[in-house]
Amino acid sequence: MRRRQRATSALPRLTVKQAVGAGVALAIPTGGTLMAAASALAAPGDDTTNGSASTPRPTLSYGSRGAAVKIVQARVGVTADGIFGPATLSAVKTFQRANGLVPDGIVGARTWAKVGGSAVTPTRPTTPTRPTTPTTGTTTPTTGTTTPTVPTTTTPACSPTSTTLRMGNSGQLVKVLQDRLGLPTDGWFGANTKAKVLAFQRATGLYADGIVGPRTWTKLGCVGPNAPQPTTPPVSTPSVPSTPATGTAAQVIAFAQTFAGTPYVWGGSSPAGFDCSGLTSYVFKNFGYYMPRTAAQQQAYFPRVSDPQPGDLVFWGYPAYHVGIYVGNGMMIDSSQPGVPVAMRKVYRSPSGYARVIK
Repeated sequence: MRRRQRATSALPRLTVKQAVGAGVALAIPTGGTLMAAASALAAPGDDTTNGSASTPRPTLSYGSRGAAVKIVQARVGVTADGIFGPATLSAVKTFQRANGLVPDGIVGARTWAKVGGSAVTPTRPTTPTRPTTPTTGTTTPTTGTTTPTVPTTTTPACSPTSTTLRMGNSGQLVKVLQDRLGLPTDGWFGANTKAKVLAFQRATGLYADGIVGPRTWTKLGCVGPNAPQPTTPPVSTPSVPSTPATGTAAQVIAFAQTFAGTPYVWGGSSPAGFDCSGLTSYVFKNFGYYMPRTAAQQQAYFPRVSDPQPGDLVFWGYPAYHVGIYVGNGMMIDSSQPGVPVAMRKVYRSPSGYARVIK
């Protein structure tokens, strides 16, 4: 026993400080306590790491780049170049104010929720392929399965009692609104749609708040879900003077082009500033043509045509809320909205019809 104690006492003793300094591993437990601690250190308790299979939405701010930025840009109505620059920052702040968020220009969880996008670029649903077999619900002899009938696509109806829409809304009814305003129908009520709603409300004498309620729906021609479009808009027109008209379509178009760059002015009907019908009435009256003052009156007075020719009028809405001069090849001259001067541009989506002034 004494020999064994001497042998043990002869072994060198290391202090804790020496052992650590020499890189010696000290009594490391391998049980669940340390593993749990390591797990806690490896996975901080933030809201982006939750163990779920869903892709987290990244927080975006000035200077961010990538596909997620493009999604946000498309939703707030700026060019989707994937760079979070000054224009995107301004549009995000405007969107946040409009949706009751803190306008800090940072796209976090709450802004993502209002935007309705995700970090992954959404894919458009594929259009169902029309079957080659007859679509009458017949049974195919080889498989015994019923051939599906291809459904017809109908545009959702609108009426004065349709849901009130505002910036941030989305869905089929927003597409109806966009179609009637002549915008691309992406189904998202963003900055571009709001700007067009405001311009339409000003042009039709409504209170310009950017909110589509019963009065705005009525002005857009939404008279009921099953009501047909009127063949003759119920708009009264003044008596027609007996002044002879001169001037060809080419002369009318050339004269209209001289006003390119003239600013839009609500109620304007002179070279100092035009609204849409102010431009058309001023141009045609210069050649002695009778022309009512408002777009709705012009639509009601002149005969409608289905084969537009240069010099015809092109309208949007029933009764019309916008009018331009058709120049041919899908182009027109118009004074469209505040901030946009008179210019020649493409006839945008879904005009309600054309009318002939020059016989």
